[in-house]
Amino acid sequence: MKLELREAARITLMSHHGLSGRVVELLTAFGIPSVLVERARCVRQNVSAGFFGFAGLRLGFSDAASEIYRITVARAAASPLLCRLVEGLDLRTPGRGAVYAQDIAEVSFQNLSDVKVEPARSDWLLNDLTLITGIQSKSGGGESLYKVALKLGAGVPVVGLGIGTGIRERLGLIRITISPEKELVFLMVPGHDANGLQRLLIEEGHIDRPGGGFLYQTPIRYGMVDPLLRIGRQEHAASIEQIVAAIDDLKKNTAWRKRFFGVEDISDKGTVSNFTHREISFYCHEGQGDNFVQAAMHAGAAGATMSRVRTLYLQGADAGRHVSCEHGILCVPTRMETPVLQALGDTAEICPEKDWVLQSVPAASVFTHKRS
Repeated sequence: MKLELREAARITLMSHHGLSGRVVELLTAFGIPSVLVERARCVRQNVSAGFFGFAGLRLGFSDAASEIYRITVARAAASPLLCRLVEGLDLRTPGRGAVYAQDIAEVSFQNLSDVKVEPARSDWLLNDLTLITGIQSKSGGGESLYKVALKLGAGVPVVGLGIGTGIRERLGLIRITISPEKELVFLMVPGHDANGLQRLLIEEGHIDRPGGGFLYQTPIRYGMVDPLLRIGRQEHAASIEQIVAAIDDLKKNTAWRKRFFGVEDISDKGTVSNFTHREISFYCHEGQGDNFVQAAMHAGAAGATMSRVRTLYLQGADAGRHVSCEHGILCVPTRMETPVLQALGDTAEICPEKDWVLQSVPAASVFTHKRS
């Protein structure tokens, strides 16, 4: 098939499980025809008193059930929709979730959502953010990326589950030490500190070891972060996270808290030369994912990470219907974008269902261990 890429914006909402009903209510009112939903967990540090009343605090980790919602809209509609979601879900209150928009190129038979929202306050949104995506074996030898991110104060990680395909099979006998089960860690960070934080994640999380994992960055157009890194005992009237969030709100950016100086900054959205790779995503009905992965690998991709999602229909006679789907993520050099997308498109053309989606977004700072 002949690929026709269109410009669009992908909205990703990561919210607490308790807000799921309100999320569906809002998206339905906004005229969104369908939404992709993925189960995940939001991880925070849990602060408690020391053993037997001794002085000091103990730090653990606490999981909260979350959902990741993804929808695609026209780029002009992204900002007002984000603002309405922030307002309608009260995302300015720490602990309720985060939301962001990314400019993407998309191939789909479906029309872009006709969003019915009015302009809202856009000064709530930050426009100097970067998304770090980490893929690591669930039973890997290194410390989990989300624990490292919380210790560094990098942000609130949202963790999903997936299965790695392709790369593991090419590692020879060493593959028996690497679990096919993967943790996908999504971390929103200030763009000017993204490279410095990623370097620390690589070192502290042992990503630079065989089977350690995979890290890369993709640009965020604008978004709202969840600042609640810690829960539990609090010794002051306001936590440091609340203070940081308040200053971010006053400054309307995160540049004031730059931590890494002398480190290359890719947060300038106008500099495309730094984006040497593309993150390619595909969504298809359950059971068809293997065909897409094989097509991508024949076109030169090293492999993919698959996760289970569901499509929830919100409008018309199909409202309330769920369809089990698969979500695949590949990260390939920019020169391979066209052949990989073409191979995926040819595979999609023979699918009996026509609600598959292909998406591509620039990626940078791609890192994985390489055998010498």
